Amino acid sequence: MNDQTKRRILFVDDEPMVLKGLQRSLRKMRTEWEMRFSSSSQEALDILAAEPFDVIVSDLRMPQMDGTQLLAEVKRKHPQVVRIILSGQVEQETTFKSVQLAHQSLSKPCDADILKHTLNKLFGLRNLLEDESIKRIVSQTETLPSLPAIYTEVINELQASDPSVQKIGDIISTDLAMTAKILQVVNSAFFGLVRKISNPKEAIMLLGTETIKALVLSVKIFSKFNQKKFTWFNFDELFNHSMSVSMFAQTISKEERLDQYLINNSLMAGMFHDLGKLILVTNFQEPYQQILDAARQNKRYLWELENDMFGTSHAEIGAYLMGLWGLDYPVVEAIAFHHCPEKSLSNSTGLLTAVHFGDAYDRLKCDENGADELKQLDRGYLDNLGVCHRIDDWQLVCKDLAERKV
Repeated sequence: MNDQTKRRILFVDDEPMVLKGLQRSLRKMRTEWEMRFSSSSQEALDILAAEPFDVIVSDLRMPQMDGTQLLAEVKRKHPQVVRIILSGQVEQETTFKSVQLAHQSLSKPCDADILKHTLNKLFGLRNLLEDESIKRIVSQTETLPSLPAIYTEVINELQASDPSVQKIGDIISTDLAMTAKILQVVNSAFFGLVRKISNPKEAIMLLGTETIKALVLSVKIFSKFNQKKFTWFNFDELFNHSMSVSMFAQTISKEERLDQYLINNSLMAGMFHDLGKLILVTNFQEPYQQILDAARQNKRYLWELENDMFGTSHAEIGAYLMGLWGLDYPVVEAIAFHHCPEKSLSNSTGLLTAVHFGDAYDRLKCDENGADELKQLDRGYLDNLGVCHRIDDWQLVCKDLAERKV
């Protein structure tokens, strides 16, 4: 009988020595993980059909059914399973296909500590979402749909006789969904970068126009909304709010002299803090439209109504997807708890503090009633951190930034 307290991982590789090496290097994890090892894709599918698993870690190049074919079947038949690919040097076409199917990719041979760290981060995510149906939907998400005008603009520039990598970066950075996907891709093991990239324009420069063209036109890593079906949702408002929170979060991070790693990630944390709304809008159209109407009529917070209907909110949903796609914990934490920061285990000022304040400040800035208080600010959380005295200073620097951007 399976131990329900243990996380279950299925490793797949056609090389017996690789499987034995994994078993040896992960032996100490047997008290926390239940691990199975399979030497073929078909055997792995048979095992998945008979037993539940949390994660599958598969080699990319295998005979008969390769890693991309295996993960495609896992996604179709077992969408709740997190998919990780192990990749050595393989042809570009196979690499690009796997980008769409794997939540994360790791280099092969894989360092045991990196593998443990990656898996533990993923297992930490599982507690964010209790609703299994939503977890399945998020796990199945390959891309987030983009606005048609921006999508068309990217395609046109890529098909130009002399596409500009700078222009492509400028276009992609104006779309939440494209930015999230391109950062997932550039930070995957396939491109072998020695550091995490948090700026979409830098990501485009590093990948180059030919790689971007292959990813967008052949693999279709981007998709677009049928905007006629979503006239009830204001995508421009979502983007503008996300960009404002992004800038405010970076400003607060600098004001508090956070370390450079957090400052570098503050823009990304702010930009993606409401990304979960895209998943809810596209997958739960009718109920989400009802939630938006109720929020306007009843003057209740949107995230409270989401919790009433789904048992979770856009914050946790967005954090879950970004965690699956490999974003670092401080970013995931800031996304997950930006409405309810007291739920976080963090006891120091960081990205969560900056995003929480930036979100509350931008809501105040947009308040039609001219309210003079930050209604969505959790002062108890800030008091516990000992930074309540900083609120007035943060408001001043954010106000100055907003006025300079007008």
